[in-house]
Amino acid sequence: MPPPSSTRDRRTARLGLWLGIALVMGVGLLLRLPVGDGLARWSYDLPFLWASREVPEELVMVYLDPKVKTNLGEPADAPLPRRYYTQLLNKLTADGARLVLFDLIFDSPAADSQTDEAFAAAIKRHGRVVLVGYTVKQFGENTLTTASVPPTERLANAAAGWGTAEITPDAADQCVRLLETGREDSPSVSRAAADVINPSLSARPIERWLNYYCEPTQLPAVTLDQVFLKNGLMPGFFRDKIVVVGARPGSGGLAGAEREEFPTPYSRFGGPNSSGPAIHALSLLNLLRGDSLTRFSSKEEVTIIVIWGIFLAALLTRLRPLPAIVIAPVAFGVLAFAAVWVQARHQEWFNWLVPAAAQTSVALLWSVGFQYMVEARRRRKLRGAFASYLSPYMADQIANSEFDLSLGGKEVEATIMFTDLEGFTNMSETLPPTEVSRILTSYFNQTTRAILEQDGTIIKYMGDAVLAVWGTPMPEPRHAERAVLAAWGMFQSGQKEIAGRILRTRIGINTGMVLAGNLGSDFRFDFAAIGNTTNTAARLETLNKYFGTNLLIGEATKAQLSNRIRTRSLGRFLLAGKSQPVIVHEVLGVDIAPAEELAWVKSFEAAVQNYTGGRLDEAEQLFCQTIKLRGGQDGPSEFYLKQITVVRQSPPLVPETSWDGVIQISAK
Repeated sequence: MPPPSSTRDRRTARLGLWLGIALVMGVGLLLRLPVGDGLARWSYDLPFLWASREVPEELVMVYLDPKVKTNLGEPADAPLPRRYYTQLLNKLTADGARLVLFDLIFDSPAADSQTDEAFAAAIKRHGRVVLVGYTVKQFGENTLTTASVPPTERLANAAAGWGTAEITPDAADQCVRLLETGREDSPSVSRAAADVINPSLSARPIERWLNYYCEPTQLPAVTLDQVFLKNGLMPGFFRDKIVVVGARPGSGGLAGAEREEFPTPYSRFGGPNSSGPAIHALSLLNLLRGDSLTRFSSKEEVTIIVIWGIFLAALLTRLRPLPAIVIAPVAFGVLAFAAVWVQARHQEWFNWLVPAAAQTSVALLWSVGFQYMVEARRRRKLRGAFASYLSPYMADQIANSEFDLSLGGKEVEATIMFTDLEGFTNMSETLPPTEVSRILTSYFNQTTRAILEQDGTIIKYMGDAVLAVWGTPMPEPRHAERAVLAAWGMFQSGQKEIAGRILRTRIGINTGMVLAGNLGSDFRFDFAAIGNTTNTAARLETLNKYFGTNLLIGEATKAQLSNRIRTRSLGRFLLAGKSQPVIVHEVLGVDIAPAEELAWVKSFEAAVQNYTGGRLDEAEQLFCQTIKLRGGQDGPSEFYLKQITVVRQSPPLVPETSWDGVIQISAK
């Protein structure tokens, strides 16, 4: 937003700032409620896609599926005989596997007791085998309780530990985010396995969130039948590895396996679902490494929301729309990068999409919307203020500009026009007021049309006179020429009969520096352009009375005209109230071909040169010649002849006085 230029503008800017801060902070705090849980989920999920991840090397998945059963020569729709698990354990023990976690339910004895005995012996021989149980809900008298169902007693006694295999996904989208450790009396299988490897792990009473190192399907994995191939795996393949045995995702169901597939943050972007065993494996690694995620406290998230809301609302509200539109995505990117970095490096996450996406978007919309509202109001004020000065096109141009409506002005180069209706006083004395009004209205219509067609600004109507300006309030590089073209249009219109009368307009035009702007009061806008340039234009308009001319311009105006406008120099004059003489030119026509330049123009210019040089006799002859060439009438020549008569009748010049040919005009 551009700097405010008035007390009211400053109040509006402050109001917009405080309303923006309140709105942005309010939206952020509202989204801290359950209504913003969706953003919290995305805040947790997105960093996993953006942060570089490493596939854990200390873990191997051993998967089962119907195809594995078929390869082993077993029915695909029946539980795999436990002797295969015994063989697997013997292989893992021989290889020196660090720990084996079976994510398969063994809640009933095998049909052959010797099979379980062999399996239990293999479990005990390895020493670090963890089994899974499950929980069931029990309904009592008006109560609902849960109970854990362990593996069979024989297997449970042989194992180093067991834990529940339940995975509780998010109820909203079934995605697994929380790391479950269970209760002290019924730990999760990942917690039980972590305690086997490191009994000194502290069970921190905090909410843990699963830290995904990679997509679960990227974890190193083999199938059970590969383990039994003679040349399938190199000796020592499982050395010092954590081995998790369970069902492969998408296997269509296996007897003895818990639910097989779970969405993960990667699943939300087209990635495959995870197997239950992979979730347990990642949870186990989180506990062993101590790098599970924790969420910022509510107080910390609220603090971020408040600080971000104040900062961003204050920043964007002060910017123009285009920079604000550029800065907003940058702000989002900065906060998103910080969130990814904190989650990847410090294992903490927070609902960063509330400030980064929601608050940033609201701040941007408020900034652009509020500025649009302020700008629309400013344009309405500008258009209303200039509606009586400008053409609709120019009023729109002003409204779309940065014009300052506050009191005061600034110096600019402009061209000023004064007009006056010849004989208006006598006409108003002899005609009824209604007739005068009708004639004056017709005259102003013609005058106004000529000015507005050249994109001039009508400053005011003064009785029968008009004051107009070019070059302000909107810049116009051709302000001098456009003013003269408008004046020539008035002159041609003035030769027409209106209400039975020929209305002759006298026009004075001057170019120079003026003080332009709102020079009214706190209560009324009044655009004006004042200064010596304006006063000189008024004197030039009056000078037409002496010369019998219609359109006079100053030297600065003449210097900016193109060749299409033909003029003649009338000489140097000291106008009333001025201390320095000015060179005055008469506009003769527009787009006059050089061949049409008459001899009388050269004759007149030569006469003026002789007069300025003090050669009055030669000047007199040439002025008379000019009148003759013009058919017996030329106002400026007749004026000079009178001046020559006055000079001859005046006392002789004293020696100290030099002749400069400057004619002094005493009347305004």
